Amino acid sequence: MKNKHLTLLIIIFFSVFCFAQQDKDDNTMLPVSDKLKDITADNYVDRMFKAVKHYDKEPRYFIRPVQNNCVFEILVNDILVHKEYTVEVLGSPKSINHAILQSGPQTVTVRMYPLGDAIKRAYGTEKTITTLLPTTEMNISVVKYEAFNISQNLDDEIVVKEHRSPTKEGSDEFLGASLPYYEYSFTFIAEVPYNIQGWREGQDLMKLDKDSLEAQVLSYYNQMKTVYLTKDEDALARTNFGEFLIIAQTDFYNKKDIQEAWDEIRGNLYKRNMDFQPFENYVMNFYGNGKIVALRHPSIEPIDSRLRGESAFWFKYETGTRIRAFFSSINLYLPKGDSLENLRRVE
Repeated sequence: MKNKHLTLLIIIFFSVFCFAQQDKDDNTMLPVSDKLKDITADNYVDRMFKAVKHYDKEPRYFIRPVQNNCVFEILVNDILVHKEYTVEVLGSPKSINHAILQSGPQTVTVRMYPLGDAIKRAYGTEKTITTLLPTTEMNISVVKYEAFNISQNLDDEIVVKEHRSPTKEGSDEFLGASLPYYEYSFTFIAEVPYNIQGWREGQDLMKLDKDSLEAQVLSYYNQMKTVYLTKDEDALARTNFGEFLIIAQTDFYNKKDIQEAWDEIRGNLYKRNMDFQPFENYVMNFYGNGKIVALRHPSIEPIDSRLRGESAFWFKYETGTRIRAFFSSINLYLPKGDSLENLRRVE
């Protein structure tokens, strides 16, 4: 009888162990390219440092947007680089190198939205504004430092392009006045020492069946949620590596930069009392000319202003006596020739 009980316990133990191991494998084997399958939390920094190339001149590009009577989003090469849904003006220029994969023409797209309740929230006055105004305006400067690795002195800043939102012919009145949304684009020329494939060779996800694509994105998001809940550092390192390498290369990170960034990324796994929120009330957004998909909360009102334009992948956590929110943008693409099950983070 004792032997029978012992045999049963052994069977139960190995069944639980195998089930747990299978769960672990499912959680950590999110799709990545073969070159990233051996990335771990321990070798992440060294591998990243070896992959980043450095040059005598390491040019950096920035934008300085100044808005009037609108809120907005700015994309470079159809990659979201900045969003502002309040009346605050950007204090420091915003780096855009991570959206520049090669030298040549670069496209800046500006999406303009009415003020809505922005003034009301800021000053407790004014009514809700639902359309763009005749005085609405965006002024954008694209600036460059030819050798950001050598000098970051303001005197070394080169203005590459200055652009003002379009006006009606023969007047200063905004062309999109009275509209609930307005979008326009302009281009500038960038010269960078690298040439990165990134998402450019991905499939056009806008041509895929929308329901199947959405289901696969949700599956990925749910598996990534498990990565956070199980504190799986290796899975986070493996799935994050390719996308972060683009940032590290285009911004020419040194080893200290990489280490500090990885410490922050890994530290997000250990935020106290994570409370993941449901994947709901989102829209499926496409970036990179249809090569990238992400779930985000809508960019337009009326929604909770705290969620506006933020990633649908988010959780609440505790810090001291306060509850805060953490949002993680999870951008996915599908390499040419791969089936939808291989949808993965940008590499």
